[in-house]
Amino acid sequence: MFKIKQQWIAPEWEDALKQADLLNIEALTTREFDWFEEPNRRRGGWSGVTRIVLNPDAAPQDQQAVFLKIQQNHFYRAPNTCFLKKLTFEREFEVIRQLKSATDTIPELVLFAKWRSGSDVGALLITKALDGWYPLPDWIQGKKGLTPPDEVTFQKALEAIAKGAREIHAAGWVHLCFSAKHLFVSPKGDGSFESCVIDMEKSRKHLSAKYRTRKDCSHFMRHTPGLTEAHKLIFLQAYIQTDTFTDAQKRMIHKMRGGPSI
Repeated sequence: MFKIKQQWIAPEWEDALKQADLLNIEALTTREFDWFEEPNRRRGGWSGVTRIVLNPDAAPQDQQAVFLKIQQNHFYRAPNTCFLKKLTFEREFEVIRQLKSATDTIPELVLFAKWRSGSDVGALLITKALDGWYPLPDWIQGKKGLTPPDEVTFQKALEAIAKGAREIHAAGWVHLCFSAKHLFVSPKGDGSFESCVIDMEKSRKHLSAKYRTRKDCSHFMRHTPGLTEAHKLIFLQAYIQTDTFTDAQKRMIHKMRGGPSI
């Protein structure tokens, strides 16, 4: 017997979701999708991601697209939950919802649902697609038809990424996989940038501000292609909001794997 255990819908998206037949949760659990990423089968279950255009008959400029993430029996265990099993997309939904008031550098929530069917438990999470945004690694390396940024442009993007990280950390959260492959940037009319970090199912609260900073900043500097010593300094200066590091800040940076020499 299929039973919805939890459901949340963004009011401004409800009509569009209904017209796209995305509010029949039970039907979605058996629907064949054109996967954006092949389903990940581990942890005793599976998890997949697809991109859906809600109004495909509309003119291209009027189309609305979303990312739908769906899973079944795909759990995680964490110390802060006493190692109890919890669906990864359920965790991601809770993280994004709690961070919504603290930062704009996270995906826009559209829908979340959790269900049980017999002995199986599943969840789906829908967020607004980042159409027009640059996937950071592809942009840096000039892949998928993108033109690599010049130094001034890239510096502005680094400042936006640093701002997003700072806001997440100031709210008490650590991403735990803050790398280029999870980051998107978008130019604004005034020449500055905005950033967005995705895949937040590993994120958690952490009491130590130093830990939050070291963990995510280190991960970013180690897992972003082509990042030079100068780029790392620009990123850290924008993150800390300083032109000159104090002795305490230098000691913290020295402890960051992949950090610059200062």
